[in-house]
Amino acid sequence: MTYRTGIVPLDMQLNGGIPKGRVVLIFEEPGAGAEVFSYHFAIEGARIGDKVLYITTEESEDETREVIEKYFGLKGEEWEYITILSIQSNKESKAKDYLKRTIYDAISGIKTIILNEEFQRVIINDLIYFLKNYEVNDIMKFLDFLAEEAKKRGFAVLLLTTKGIFDTQFEILMKRRVDIVFDLSLKEVENELQRRLKIIKLKGMQVPKAILRYELTEKGIKMESVMRVL
Repeated sequence: MTYRTGIVPLDMQLNGGIPKGRVVLIFEEPGAGAEVFSYHFAIEGARIGDKVLYITTEESEDETREVIEKYFGLKGEEWEYITILSIQSNKESKAKDYLKRTIYDAISGIKTIILNEEFQRVIINDLIYFLKNYEVNDIMKFLDFLAEEAKKRGFAVLLLTTKGIFDTQFEILMKRRVDIVFDLSLKEVENELQRRLKIIKLKGMQVPKAILRYELTEKGIKMESVMRVL
């Protein structure tokens, strides 16, 4: 079983989508649009009836909803499948009371949510918050927890972070802990910004020898169906 990302050319490279029980890490250069990828993954789930937990560490719950609405215009019943939890502004959260308590200890709170609720898709945007507030060993244990629970219960996890924020050793440790790694880059070519996605780790499958070009549009990610082979 796979969980479609909602971006057809990417799903084709993944043989249908993200396999169940997998943890995906997206490394992006600033401005590459990793959060828009995360919105696609959440919306694709909601539209087919998957329960989605979307954790944001920077924006409020309302801000996240507004951005998703801007790109996708979800129907009312589709929102019922998405739980948005803001670590930074839980006091205004519409989530259950025990979810709001993650403001005191985000890692412990997220673990509680995952152990007590049923989700098919879990998204954390982004990991920089944890580096600022936790020891490296605590973060590694948290990633191990996510990987273990995902495999045990068959959900998929999408983690976002920015390249260059962590030291090289920590980035290597994170990449080793997860199953799939996407690298998003942003380059200026002849006065044009080009965004590219490269899959650099794909556990249990052959890594595609292709770079996928994409654009950020009013409707989200528009990805070219023609691949550029490495």
